[in-house]
Amino acid sequence: MITRDPEQLLAEANTALAADTRINIDDLSIGLTVDDGVLAIDGQVDNIMVKRIAANVALGVVRNECPVLDRLRVRAPHEGELELRDEVVKILSSESVFSDHTLIVEAGSHRETIHEGSSGRRRLAVHVEAGTVTLRGQVMSLSHRRFAEVLIWWTAGCERVDNFLEVIPPEEDSDDEISDVLRMVLEKDPLVQATQLRVGTAGGVVEIQGLVASDEERRLAVLDAWYVPGVWDVVDRIEVRA
Repeated sequence: MITRDPEQLLAEANTALAADTRINIDDLSIGLTVDDGVLAIDGQVDNIMVKRIAANVALGVVRNECPVLDRLRVRAPHEGELELRDEVVKILSSESVFSDHTLIVEAGSHRETIHEGSSGRRRLAVHVEAGTVTLRGQVMSLSHRRFAEVLIWWTAGCERVDNFLEVIPPEEDSDDEISDVLRMVLEKDPLVQATQLRVGTAGGVVEIQGLVASDEERRLAVLDAWYVPGVWDVVDRIEVRA
């Protein structure tokens, strides 16, 4: 329940966003509204890091008084719905950890079951519309839930991911779970040498250490961490090999 005046809440949230040096709010189209007891954050940002930071800043301001609805979109090259759908199908159907999941994909009026899974309770239902990919269904672990979202974010043309996947049976979340998924993500990224990196998580804050070959590889490794749902902050202790 919101105890502060909505205008005060909006003012505090805008002040907090402007104060975060990782966000150049003057260059971004971020808007905040309060409606029906929910603080919504809308607009476009340059990358996943800015999106996660902006949403986390808003969460820090509301202090459990109300939910935060993150509707921020990441700028991406324009793709038609069917093109984005094809990329989603390609990346999910080629990933072995989802081979036993039924995969259903919708875009516009086109709905197709890509393959039937071996387990009736494991299902990925993907809806593609105007750059937004919505995930529904059931997966076997929090790692599967997180990894599916990261793979979708990596898909060309994706601007936003709404992840409503259920974990059956339910699992308790943990820092170790976040670290495990990040290791999977780094290993999956062909532009990052995961064997050179070490990760750890405490209170949702990820720390990455190790050596990389270039500033670009360092940047990509840090972005990979921000793609993982549940990450609150990233501490970059990566060194670039001389």
